[in-house]
Amino acid sequence: MSDSSPTPSAQPSSADTPGILRAYQVVATVVGLNLIFVITAAVAQRATDPTSWWNLNEGLIFTIDQVHGVLFMVLLVLIAIIASRFRWAPPLTITTMLLATIPFVSFWAERRTTRVVQGRAAASAG
Repeated sequence: MSDSSPTPSAQPSSADTPGILRAYQVVATVVGLNLIFVITAAVAQRATDPTSWWNLNEGLIFTIDQVHGVLFMVLLVLIAIIASRFRWAPPLTITTMLLATIPFVSFWAERRTTRVVQGRAAASAG
């Protein structure tokens, strides 16, 4: 008797999809919000006087910048995992990664990725 069902490596597991997708959504949202703060802080530090909150809290802002960098790397890994599981073409993977670097556009990219992943998961399940 031959089993014609796809192997686990050939099809993404629908059980794994919600977990990895939720992790991606959370990290993408935090990174997007953090990116807006980092850019705002960079502009505000240059545009305000040395006694402003932005300049007096330079250490805090530096720490937030460092956290942003680590979270962005986590986001890139999550995108790579999703791209691998759903066998994305390289242009989709690369554009998703690049769009994550643009303030406000990153939120649209997260929604686009969510729709793509949910659509492909539904197609593979049905």
